[in-house]
Amino acid sequence: MSELMRLAVVGVAGGLGVFAVILLPAAALQRRRFGRVRPLRLLAVAAICVYTMTLAGLTIAPAYDVESTCRDRAGGAARWDPFRTAREVLGLHREGAAWWEVAGSFPVLQLAMNMALFVPLGLILRGVFRRDATTSVAMAMLLSALIEVTQFTGAFGLYPCGVRIADIEDLLANTAGALLGALCAPLLRRLGVPLFVREERADARR
Repeated sequence: MSELMRLAVVGVAGGLGVFAVILLPAAALQRRRFGRVRPLRLLAVAAICVYTMTLAGLTIAPAYDVESTCRDRAGGAARWDPFRTAREVLGLHREGAAWWEVAGSFPVLQLAMNMALFVPLGLILRGVFRRDATTSVAMAMLLSALIEVTQFTGAFGLYPCGVRIADIEDLLANTAGALLGALCAPLLRRLGVPLFVREERADARR
């Protein structure tokens, strides 16, 4: 199992653990607000818990062995070039790579994964917490920047060096993913996805 896969599994387990802790309070809150427990809404809460913990695991926890990484690195490592992936893709094209080879190359997949990682955040901020699109994207961008700073500083000194590489492209891709999620949130509301639809309180129906 790769290190990133291990972090994802730990994140999922952590998210389920958080949901187990808040399950009874969440069910009691639903009963008080809506007059009954809504299983689909609880399932949506569980999905948010799993996503949140998985995001933290994949972006903040060290993906490599701390001792061996810090042996070869002093301080943090950062990449400030926002066009690195574009140049790598153009290089593959010049070398004669077919479009499917370019689409499946590591730089493109890494960019796509960084976008996909923040799509749910844009959905949650706009669709669940009712922030407007601009605020949702701004909050996601600030969170992504905080993650990159955490990676660069080794979790603000928790680790002896920056065990992850802070990358400006990650910030841009994360922000683009959050924007996509924020734009798609109204669609989920129209489809009636739990938590995205504002439901009447039980006392408001009396």
